[in-house]
Amino acid sequence: MKIVLTVPNVIALAALSFFMQETHELAHTSIGRLICGCWGARNFNVWEICDDCASGPPLTVLATFAGPVYSFAVIWLGYYLLTRTTANVKSVGFALIVSSMPFSRILTPLFGGGDEVFGLRMLGMDRAAAWPLAAAIVLALAIPPVVKIYTTIQNRRKPLWLIGLLLVPFLMVGAVVFALLQEALLRNGVLSQYWIMGSPVLVSVWLFVVVGLLAIFGRYLGTLLKEV
Repeated sequence: MKIVLTVPNVIALAALSFFMQETHELAHTSIGRLICGCWGARNFNVWEICDDCASGPPLTVLATFAGPVYSFAVIWLGYYLLTRTTANVKSVGFALIVSSMPFSRILTPLFGGGDEVFGLRMLGMDRAAAWPLAAAIVLALAIPPVVKIYTTIQNRRKPLWLIGLLLVPFLMVGAVVFALLQEALLRNGVLSQYWIMGSPVLVSVWLFVVVGLLAIFGRYLGTLLKEV
């Protein structure tokens, strides 16, 4: 398969990457809502259990693991779709893996942070044991889909393509969501009033924009790969 980038499918892939970042956070807070009966406050990259449940049942650890479980479920759905026969289905699988940012999932536990490490520590493990176990689990879950992408694509200089596919969504989300929306706007009070699902107005508006882009351009996700 050869990667073919066009303006519409690049927009679609970018929108899907933003959608995956946002729904990763919603996976945390939605499980927290189910467990606690109330929404915890959140922004673009930090969430919490609602105050009435902050010292509540041990099931709240499930909210911590909900984000990575969701992201890896999507990544492995992408892996499955890459094993199918038609180019457009493979293309959607490719998009699901890339947009779920496996590089981000790998990077955080390797540096001793992330949901996986925090969740294991909530279960009683000390940091010295939690971070290598989390890193091992993440690598075991992330590497096969990344290898599948590498063996699927046939572009020249495909090692560089793979590096770009891993890094660009990660850097794009970091620049747009965390640097611009979180630090430059939300932290300075722009649409910072809390509205629905424990989210500031800016977070919800951003989600609506991303969903709108996917509604318009999502059909082009099936054009990212073509037979060679």
